[in-house]
Amino acid sequence: MASSHDLTAMLLLLFSILSGGLAPPQVQAQQPYGTQIADCSNQHNSSGLLGYFCGAAGSSAPPSCPTFLTFTARAPRSSLASIGALLGADPASVLAHNDNEQGAGAGADAPLPEGTRVLVPTTCACTATPGGRFYQRNATYVAAAGDTLFIIANNTFQGLTSCQALEAQGLRGAPPQSLDAGQSLPVPLRCACPTAAQAAAGARFLVSYLVDVSDELAAVAARFGVDAQTVAEANQLQPPFTIFPYTTLLIPVSAQPNVSRIQTPPAAPPPPPVVVAPAPGKKSGSRVGLYIGVAVAVVAVAAIASAGAFLALRARRRRARAVLAAGAVVAEKEGKAGKGNDRAATSSDFTVTGGEFSLSTTEAFSSISVTDIKSSLKVYTYAELKAATDDFSPDRRIGGSVYRAAFNGDAAAVEVVDRNVSTEVELMRKINHLNLIRLIGLCHHRGRWYLVTEYAEHGALRDRLLTAGTGAAAPLTWAQRVQVALDVAEGLRYLHEYARPAWVHMDVSSGSVLLAGDGPRAKLRGFGAARAITGATAGEEALFTMTSRIAGTRGYIAPEYLEHGLVSPKADVYSLGVMLLELVTGRDAEELVGDGAMGDPFVALRELAEELDGSGDAVLQRLEELVDPALPAGSCPQDAVVMVVRLIERCVRQDPARRPTTGEVAQRLLKLSGVSVLSWRNSPESPRSSGSGKGLMY
Repeated sequence: MASSHDLTAMLLLLFSILSGGLAPPQVQAQQPYGTQIADCSNQHNSSGLLGYFCGAAGSSAPPSCPTFLTFTARAPRSSLASIGALLGADPASVLAHNDNEQGAGAGADAPLPEGTRVLVPTTCACTATPGGRFYQRNATYVAAAGDTLFIIANNTFQGLTSCQALEAQGLRGAPPQSLDAGQSLPVPLRCACPTAAQAAAGARFLVSYLVDVSDELAAVAARFGVDAQTVAEANQLQPPFTIFPYTTLLIPVSAQPNVSRIQTPPAAPPPPPVVVAPAPGKKSGSRVGLYIGVAVAVVAVAAIASAGAFLALRARRRRARAVLAAGAVVAEKEGKAGKGNDRAATSSDFTVTGGEFSLSTTEAFSSISVTDIKSSLKVYTYAELKAATDDFSPDRRIGGSVYRAAFNGDAAAVEVVDRNVSTEVELMRKINHLNLIRLIGLCHHRGRWYLVTEYAEHGALRDRLLTAGTGAAAPLTWAQRVQVALDVAEGLRYLHEYARPAWVHMDVSSGSVLLAGDGPRAKLRGFGAARAITGATAGEEALFTMTSRIAGTRGYIAPEYLEHGLVSPKADVYSLGVMLLELVTGRDAEELVGDGAMGDPFVALRELAEELDGSGDAVLQRLEELVDPALPAGSCPQDAVVMVVRLIERCVRQDPARRPTTGEVAQRLLKLSGVSVLSWRNSPESPRSSGSGKGLMY
């Protein structure tokens, strides 16, 4: 049990961290740290996703340098030889730099334990490309069936390249849909050379380190024996120094890294069980007294613990009253006009708010330390949120308990929640994907949580679909709807196949999809029901878990989850199928489900999908009646609608084993996104050219 001195020390530490006392100053960096690895349709050249910059020809930047890449051993590349072959490195050289991990006498073909980090020595060269001059190491990869640029960049190469660089250099600007199985693809690997200033400071190499899910900047720097500030400067990172999986971090080092030190530390072993041995020479019958003694001891310990907790709580309240009496925080009674209850933030605002003394931010997160929260999220004061939302004005309400906010001119959304948010914060602070809403920070005030996320200016997909016919907003075109569906599928795919552990969203709906930016692009929100699934490694289909707590939105809940509490990625696929049907029809999910039979609400859809092979006039008429009448004229290819209806039918099957994965759904939608209306208008199948009855429905 912590003493009052321990609690005081904890409070002082929390105060120091949250007040910014430990935050290093802002720095000018050598290379930008690119995070938009999933936004493959935009180059993001300013943030270095096309490559690390090496300056114009004739500049002082070194033309080439020796360097090291890191890579993690995972099937099917779990040996030094297979990793070296993928990255275009000499297996013997790779073996020489990783002999500690391989074991004495083992060759380059021997398998490594899953998750072993490997150092790959290579030469980094300044290369002129159509997009500019970048440092890189060139490798070659032959595309496999089912590959996309995103899969190649983030799965095969683990983030050592980017989908943006692959499109610019590997496909030479051709659209991603042009990638074919068996195609040889040049792959620019991310690396860089030290600047003159870094070299003068003793840096001989810039290691391209692949960030893992559990990594924090300070811990990564410590593994390399480098100051965290130096790493931050090398990557243009600003406080709170948030880093994301599947990105590269440049680590300036003065000597070859020790491969043993860069391994992920193993989890701490559980404490050994307490074993009470009987006294020597005593018979078993004498153990009765021992059992009674142990029981009495347990009761005594519980009583002492309870008394200690009571005394600690009373001490905390006494200190809170002392702070209040000293005038550190002016707290008004409930119902009085505010007179400093929410004044401008000071260092004590986090611990004493509205007359309440609390360490609730840390106490609520048993699995996340204060440092972890502060390193990846901004902790706001309630006064900051009030100022950003005009005191939570009704004019700022977006919907439900979500408000539009402005922090230094930047738009954000503030959601007020009464539930336990530890699970979703643990997930959201680690994910980095264009199609998943980003958590910026949080606040706790008077028992409520306030989650600050990025702002989606076009609102929820559900509202956009249902108001399209009223003229309040322009209806989404067919191409826009396909892109929205693809965005949601890619976001779910990231959770299912790339996050470790795998996560299942469990509340996918048109209401949990937000629209933002040009396009618009879709972002999935609402992670309150998300569940982690352990036992699956990256690239594998996640397993399942069970729950007795059913959450979700009516009409989208998979039958196996509703009836048996079975949680798996296939439940998200079912919900995604319902959302796809909404995109096609423009109708609400509850209305669509209400049309179906008891037990299987999509019987009519299955019958239609089975009859599409015949393509008779009656079937085409039913298909035309299914499509949203608000779709702009001339925007909807009939064959594309047929493909989507068949895909929906697969997604909403009763048996989860017969549903596709989100990866399969994304690949199918990616192919559909390349089908243009113009190509159908000019094709011999268009009704304008042949009268065949196939082509544009509108």
